[in-house]
Amino acid sequence: MRRIWQHSLTRFCLLGMVGFGFDLALLALLKTVTPLPVWAAVTIAFWVTYALNFVLNRYFAFHAQDRPVGPQVLRFVAQVLGDYALTLGAVEGLHALGVPLLVARIAAGGTNLVWNYLLYRFWTFGSPRGDTSGDTSGDTERAGRQDADRPVEEPERVAAHQ
Repeated sequence: MRRIWQHSLTRFCLLGMVGFGFDLALLALLKTVTPLPVWAAVTIAFWVTYALNFVLNRYFAFHAQDRPVGPQVLRFVAQVLGDYALTLGAVEGLHALGVPLLVARIAAGGTNLVWNYLLYRFWTFGSPRGDTSGDTSGDTERAGRQDADRPVEEPERVAAHQ
């Protein structure tokens, strides 16, 4: 069980569920208490959630806080702009066909899950070109540094083996 938790995919999915729940709650709140059109409510909920998502994934899913944040933010914004266009188009289209707003948002979000994980792991929070010391693949130790996805041995177990 510990090995499963140590992998970035598990943490990404759990954070994604929390973030998506936040997104849906904020979207429902905006549609209930404001006169905003669908596109505006989806846009606000989407960008607020993705800002939160960036921070949580950077620290907890991909352990990428040891690398400069500037390049990560630039790659993240490029990634999210594409995701935003797909999400907004899908939500608007499904909603125009009569699909309830939150159901349309869930359908749009579900289609982006795999794509987003791969981009986060290998591009947004991935190691700088040529530097594998920050790779979060979870398969091997690299450059003398224990990988972020690899389980950390407890001090008692390490001492027992020496």
